[in-house]
Amino acid sequence: MTEILMYGVVGDSWDGLDAQTLVPIINGSSDDIDVRINSAGGYVMDGLATFNALQRAKATGRKVTTHIDGLAASMASIIAMAGSEIIMADNALMMIHNPWDVAVGDAAELRAAADQLDMIRDQLVGIYAAQTGIDPADLIAMLDAETWMSSQVALEKKFVTSIAGASTAAALNVKAFGFRKVPDSPLITTLAMARAPRTAAAAPQPPKENPMPPEATPAAVTQPAIVTPPAAPAAPAAPVAVAAPAAAAPAAPSAPAGITAADVQAAIAADRARGNEIRALGAKHGLDADFIEGLVTAGTPLAEARDKMLDKLAERSDAANVGRSSINVGADARDKWLDGAAAWLMIRSGVASTVTKAAALRGETLRLDPGEFRGVSCVDLAREALINSGNRVTSRDPKAILGAAMTSMNAITQTTGDFTVLLENVMHKTLQAAYATTPDSWSKFCGTGSVTDFRAANRYLKGTFGTLDVLNEAGEFRNKAIPDGAKQTIQAGTKGNIIGISRQALINDDMGVFSGLAMDLGRAAKLTIEVDVFALLASNPVMGDGFALFDAAHHGNIAGVAAVPGVASFDAARVAMASQKDVSGNEFLDIRPQSWVGPLSLGGTVRVIIGSPYDPDAANKLQRINMVQGLVETVVDTPRLGGTAWYLFADKDVAPAIEVVFLNGVEEPFLENELGWRVDGTEFKVRLDYGVGAINWRSAYQNPGQ
Repeated sequence: MTEILMYGVVGDSWDGLDAQTLVPIINGSSDDIDVRINSAGGYVMDGLATFNALQRAKATGRKVTTHIDGLAASMASIIAMAGSEIIMADNALMMIHNPWDVAVGDAAELRAAADQLDMIRDQLVGIYAAQTGIDPADLIAMLDAETWMSSQVALEKKFVTSIAGASTAAALNVKAFGFRKVPDSPLITTLAMARAPRTAAAAPQPPKENPMPPEATPAAVTQPAIVTPPAAPAAPAAPVAVAAPAAAAPAAPSAPAGITAADVQAAIAADRARGNEIRALGAKHGLDADFIEGLVTAGTPLAEARDKMLDKLAERSDAANVGRSSINVGADARDKWLDGAAAWLMIRSGVASTVTKAAALRGETLRLDPGEFRGVSCVDLAREALINSGNRVTSRDPKAILGAAMTSMNAITQTTGDFTVLLENVMHKTLQAAYATTPDSWSKFCGTGSVTDFRAANRYLKGTFGTLDVLNEAGEFRNKAIPDGAKQTIQAGTKGNIIGISRQALINDDMGVFSGLAMDLGRAAKLTIEVDVFALLASNPVMGDGFALFDAAHHGNIAGVAAVPGVASFDAARVAMASQKDVSGNEFLDIRPQSWVGPLSLGGTVRVIIGSPYDPDAANKLQRINMVQGLVETVVDTPRLGGTAWYLFADKDVAPAIEVVFLNGVEEPFLENELGWRVDGTEFKVRLDYGVGAINWRSAYQNPGQ
């Protein structure tokens, strides 16, 4: 049995984990292979070479078993896929993500680098797909998200074949690798295996390209990769150090052996004792549990932990007691004033219920409490704002007070005056609340996306290879053409208006100006998108292939027979959508309708059709089952569509036909204000950056109706 310990950075020649070291060992033996993995990843090309060597070993009849002892992340997870059996410790973790690289150059060179990374990603996806059977598109989404998996999840998704009891190896410290979503788990610990003596063959090598990830070897040192090294004279042994929580004296320079299981168990016991001592000290002094656990999980030595706890006690003493007086540290006085005054203005203007409802839609609980500000007029709020900002108020003229409050700077912070900030906060919250609570139809059948600028953004649809070719008698393999993709473009623009609030309205304490203007603007923003979506649908826009979104001859997504909604016409639509093929024409997409969209006059009929257990079109309704019952989940009937034409759309979250994109993902209207130039008061500018476009005709179907 040949055993390989992949305990470190894949491709690191210093630890003997490079392909130049590993592949000869794999090829040079004839027995079965055990690969034990505890690695945060490494270099792609070395990992692929090692993976392919293991695959060749399997092809000769040798059994390859991969064991995930602690962590199989990034490129290490690819090597794990080489096993005939993939056994994962029950407390281990696996992570998959996209390959990383560093590129320098002009735009063409950077695009080429991005294309190269996509090519490498597709190679990795093919390896994962062969093991798990997961669709490549779903795997790409998992890589994009940097997916971490426990042993149970990995088994369910077939990344591993079985789960074993926990091994003695601790999980690797991956904090130094820069992963985006490292789980906050005791499985990711600072306790790692110690480095054993290196051999003369394991000399440092120049850095490689396409690392996954590209970071340097983490601070946690690693066990040697090969238990059975190639025959070569060994260099003088290096000292052995155990990564224990407290500093340990180095072993004798002549120590030739690596760390043993007993050493690991001793280190684990020492770490537990350290943690128990820190927890006991923390409990004795009544320190916050999260602070104490932070010291434990960070591997803080006991002496250092005592110092940190003393510092925390000193901070608590300074904050709680000065002499014998108690100090209550609360919110900043300015923030309290702004919150209380804003709550009163929203209650006074009648928009409080809308604002709290919008917060509930976001999953938040908002309680508007005006407190001492209840009943205060706008002029009095302006006077308080001036006084709180360090400005002297001598005038009693309401117009002069409001004018000063709108134009003055905060004398303390040198920022915009608090009264102007107050008005903007109230307007902004009201505007966004009205937008969030205004019902719309487009979001029920259109996808939602994001763009980073106002240039045309591309949306790509990939082709497929279809099926594999049959070999001829000579067993000759033929090249397979890489399928082309289809490209659609979508572009965001800006829409908005300027409104003004006069000093006269504020002097008259006309709070309706807030509820009226801000609510109307929020609803107008939502209405703007609604109008644009249905205008696009009615216009039947031209797609990237030069043909209209709905085109019977070229897209096959218009009914051959115009008909009102019914069982027969619905079933014909279902068949047409499911029969659409991918961009390459190789594979049926089997698209299923999820939303019906049409004129208001047909909505009731459609709800009857999809809700009836028996065929509503049949003469004897009790004898024939309704074959389209529940065919669609959503019915969108709207007065914005005239005529008799009706539409079916696929799942907007899976294969949207129409997409609404927002600049940088900001889906709500934005409000800015400045002192009015054209009005005697203040002006507010409202803008919404978005775009609407058709991106996939295969996901939509039209029946002209009768």
